[in-house]
Amino acid sequence: MKKVALILFLVVAVGAFLAAQQNAPSEVASTHYQVFSSLGSGDAQSISNEMEAYFTLFNSYFHFNPSTLKAKLKVRIYANKSEFDKYLSQIIPGTRNSFVYLQYSDPARSVLVGYHMSNESTFQTDLVHHGFVQFLKSFVPHPPLWLQEGFAVYFEASRYDSSTGQASFHPNLGWLPTLKQGLQAYLASNSANVIAPTELLTIDAAGANKNIDAFYAESWGLVSFLINSSNKDFNRVLWDAVDALSPEATTAQNESAVQKNAFDWVKSTAIENGLKSYIETVKTFPELVQAGMTAYSSGQLKPAETDFKDAVKLDPKSYVPYYYLGLISYSGKDYYLAEQYFQTSLQMGGNAGLVNYALGINAFADNRIADAKKYLSQAVSVQSTYKDKAASLLDRINQQSSAQ
Repeated sequence: MKKVALILFLVVAVGAFLAAQQNAPSEVASTHYQVFSSLGSGDAQSISNEMEAYFTLFNSYFHFNPSTLKAKLKVRIYANKSEFDKYLSQIIPGTRNSFVYLQYSDPARSVLVGYHMSNESTFQTDLVHHGFVQFLKSFVPHPPLWLQEGFAVYFEASRYDSSTGQASFHPNLGWLPTLKQGLQAYLASNSANVIAPTELLTIDAAGANKNIDAFYAESWGLVSFLINSSNKDFNRVLWDAVDALSPEATTAQNESAVQKNAFDWVKSTAIENGLKSYIETVKTFPELVQAGMTAYSSGQLKPAETDFKDAVKLDPKSYVPYYYLGLISYSGKDYYLAEQYFQTSLQMGGNAGLVNYALGINAFADNRIADAKKYLSQAVSVQSTYKDKAASLLDRINQQSSAQ
């Protein structure tokens, strides 16, 4: 995302009428959404279900009254970028590489337009990001840009589970390294590569695009800090800011209201220092794994366990944290839990030789001889560095079994 997506506020757009005349996508209506998809009603229904789940997730933070919406939120999804470009070209000049929210003075005409991408993860990220922008601007047409994009980035890693019909929040730490580096530079020398927190509160798209990395990193950081800070005074700043937003106000008026009713109650230096302290405690997935491994190797099992569990929250599909959590449970003689962690590590793509060897040792310690033989035999059958170790332990078990 190289630039802030300028929300296109269209009072009159003759091209919209022309675009509507092309092959009409299938339409599905739900409680809050009206979804169109060129891939058919099945895709429209799937997107509709997903958007409703995200609506619930977003509103669990904002507590807007859905009954105030003047129209259903419209979403148009095309099969590919060619169809997407064809539709947009009849409405706005140029091309776009991501979703576009077309905002009209009449909410019933506003629409989020996107297309299915070859990378499903990118599609989901864009859907969540721009879906939040649509959600927020449907209730508050002119919010402060930092709050709009800060929350949009904050929610980006959230994902929808079709089996439960629910969307779950997952932390998005993609901008954390940039923010850490920028904050250090700002506090040390007031670097020009950093946007001052006081400036961030009233920045517009043009200003954000001049320093786009800093803008996204700091907007996300400020929102994340104000939500997750252990200091309730900081939490209150954000919720007072949300409460100060008015659907009738201009952007400048909303920025002024947020400043007066939320940020003026706390010294800017307190927010800066609080943000810095908070960000220093936040670790990325690689940082958590490294910290956990270091703690484990030095025998600090509790801190290691905390780091690996936090790592699972950031990337539940990585096999590494589960493997180490298995080792920690084994060390605590909780053989059942150790097996669950090892099995999960295996399911997530962990080294079959290594994990089956660990499962064999764990089963042997739990006096489950048959299981130990099974796992060790599986480890032996895998060409890995643990083949010889597994074979040696298996021979030992077989000898003990024969002696009995």
